[in-house]
Amino acid sequence: MQVKEINLENGMPTCDEALCELKSSLNSAKQSKYKCLLVIHGYGSSGKGGAIRLKARQWLNAQLKNGKVKAVINGEDFNIFNFKALELKNKYKDLEQLLKVTNHGVTVVEL
Repeated sequence: MQVKEINLENGMPTCDEALCELKSSLNSAKQSKYKCLLVIHGYGSSGKGGAIRLKARQWLNAQLKNGKVKAVINGEDFNIFNFKALELKNKYKDLEQLLKVTNHGVTVVEL
């Protein structure tokens, strides 16, 4: 198993609590055998995306920009038309299910 699933929605945390969980999970995954994370942050009940989703993606994209992670792909962009998504799907077979449905509530991160 090379993909670790992290559910930031568990226990209905605040945005700050969810971000702390994300940071902690990313650091521990880097020190373990995992090379890829499937971050479940949900879409949000407002119908336009929730705070956890927004903050998690902002932080993950900052990690990408700073070279701390190799790739960040939003769930809605994880499709057969995205070269990086296909590359990750071929590397990590657990991600194949994501190609079948558009999911705005997840983000894939390669460590």
